Amino acid sequence: MRIGEGMKPRIVFTALSIGLTLLTAAAPVAATPARLASINLCGDQLLLLLAERRQIASLSYLAADPAVSAMAGEVGDIPLNSGRAEEIVALQPDLVLSGTYQQRTTNGLLRRLGLAVLELPPADSLAQALAQIRAVATAVGAAAKGEALVHALERRIAAARPSPGDRPEGRAGVLLLQPNLYASGPDSLAGDLLDQAGYRNLAAERAVGHGAFVTLEDILLARPEILVLETAVGEGASLARHRLDHAALRGSAHRRVALEGRLLTCPGPGLAEAVELLAEARR
Repeated sequence: MRIGEGMKPRIVFTALSIGLTLLTAAAPVAATPARLASINLCGDQLLLLLAERRQIASLSYLAADPAVSAMAGEVGDIPLNSGRAEEIVALQPDLVLSGTYQQRTTNGLLRRLGLAVLELPPADSLAQALAQIRAVATAVGAAAKGEALVHALERRIAAARPSPGDRPEGRAGVLLLQPNLYASGPDSLAGDLLDQAGYRNLAAERAVGHGAFVTLEDILLARPEILVLETAVGEGASLARHRLDHAALRGSAHRRVALEGRLLTCPGPGLAEAVELLAEARR
C-alpha cells in the first residue's frame, strides 16, 4: 500500500535526533497549526493521540482500518484521504504529516505548492519511537501532552521488563514471525520490543539486522522456546498465513503467542501494550 510504509520491512534508520530534522518544509509552520492532515499511518495515530480533534482536517484511509491501525476506533467522522497531493492541497492544511521513502514525490510536490511537510521515518527502536512522539507533539503545539505520553509509555514498559538480576543468557529464545516467515531482527522496532520484554531474539544470532525471511528448517534448527506470531484483526486464510501452521512447526516443542501486528508498527500506547503482552507470556 502506498501510504502504509510502516507495515513493510524497512531499512535501518539510525538517527535518534528525529525531531531536529523532520520539518523541512517550503513554508513556515504556525506555532500551533490550526489545520493538520496526515497521509501516513503512523502520522494518523500520532495526530489522534496528540492533536485536538478540531485541528485534524484529514487522516489517511488506513487510520480507519482496524487490521493495521491501533486507533481505528478513534477516527469517528474525521475525513479520510487516499494520499494524493491534490486532495491535501484542497484541504489547505498548515502542516502535513507524511512518510519518507514511498511518499518522497508527493512530499516534494506539496512543498513546491507551499505546504509544510513533517516527514516521519519508520522508527526502528523504542528510543526512535519516543523521539518521534516528542517531535510531532512539538510540531502540533502539544509538547506537554507528548511528554506526558512518553513518560506514561516509559513507566509501563519499565514495569514489564525483567528484573535487573535476570541474565540475558538465561532469557527464553524467541522468534517473532510475520506471515511468509519473515522474522523481525534486533535492529527493528519489533525486535527492540522483544528485548524490552525480556526475550533473547534468536534472529539476532543470524545477523539479520532489521529482519529476514527464514525457512521452516531455520526455525526448527533455532529451537525457539516461544514463537510470537503476528496477526491482524479480521485476517482471513492465506497461503502466507498457512506457512505458520505447517505440521513441522505444530509438532515442535515451543509455545505460541499471538500478537497483533498493529501494536508493533507505530509510536504510541500499542508499543507498551505489546511489551506487556510479551512479558506476560514470558512468565
